[in-house]
Amino acid sequence: VVLASHLGRPDGKVNAKYSLAPVATALEKILSKPVIFLNGCVGPEVEAATADPAPGSVILLENVRFHIEEEGKDEAKNKADPAKVKEFRASLRKHADIFVSDAFGT
Repeated sequence: VVLASHLGRPDGKVNAKYSLAPVATALEKILSKPVIFLNGCVGPEVEAATADPAPGSVILLENVRFHIEEEGKDEAKNKADPAKVKEFRASLRKHADIFVSDAFGT
């Protein structure tokens, strides 16, 4: 399972206050199993780590809102270049066969 999420509104900048690293620690306690925390959500290192995970493994990606492209919902907010938004989305899609959104406000 590869988990991606957002926390807070860091406006596309890395901010330790909004890191999901503490969430990985909490998940390990709840699940009683290791959670692999990745310091990014896109890019070659993340793609390699999520390409063929061991059966039953749990991987948590870093806050997607650390990338300004996450705010590019249908390119309407104009915070990020539309081409970069599409590139960001394409990179995120590489991590999953199925996507479940629990952000019902979006």
